[in-house]
Amino acid sequence: MELNTYNGWENKFTWLIHLHLSNEEQLMNELVELVAHEPNEGAAGRLVEMWVRLALDHWLTRFPGRNRQHDASLLLLVWDLAGSALAYADWDGLVALLVGEAQTCENLFTMTLYRNLLDDRQVQDWASRVMHEAPNGYAAADALHEGLRAMVDAWIDASALHRCKQAFISRLISDLIQNTYTLIVWEHVARAFRPG
Repeated sequence: MELNTYNGWENKFTWLIHLHLSNEEQLMNELVELVAHEPNEGAAGRLVEMWVRLALDHWLTRFPGRNRQHDASLLLLVWDLAGSALAYADWDGLVALLVGEAQTCENLFTMTLYRNLLDDRQVQDWASRVMHEAPNGYAAADALHEGLRAMVDAWIDASALHRCKQAFISRLISDLIQNTYTLIVWEHVARAFRPG
């Protein structure tokens, strides 16, 4: 998977983290305070990473004791991270995996999609129907992409109670977001929260 620089950042995922963490003043101030007392860039980056991981994990699992004041920002971050992960997936490669023409793929988002599809019989049946009805592999890839993106969008738009009932999408989004953590340059995000 090839990632290019994005808006002056190492990649889109690093940019998205900074964008969402700096978009709301109270959240931004919280991150500024978090990194203010850590002079080491790497350690400051790990602090930001731990904050994001914990906040998103609590948001995704609806952890009852979580700080809810940033829920709106976290919802948008989840939506953007999951949507970007879907955009970077190799959909033709996913079709090849599903029809047995490939055993593996170097794209971590594609492999995450593949493993999640295989773990849910209902969604696997849906994917089989989509591929069977498509006139060719490219159309099947496009239809799978559109269908899964629509499921993610519907999950994001749903109430928290309804999200809990959507186990496949909840697990998929969580796994895709976990994948993005490996691509984010955390120390650069932390550096952006340092004063002047």
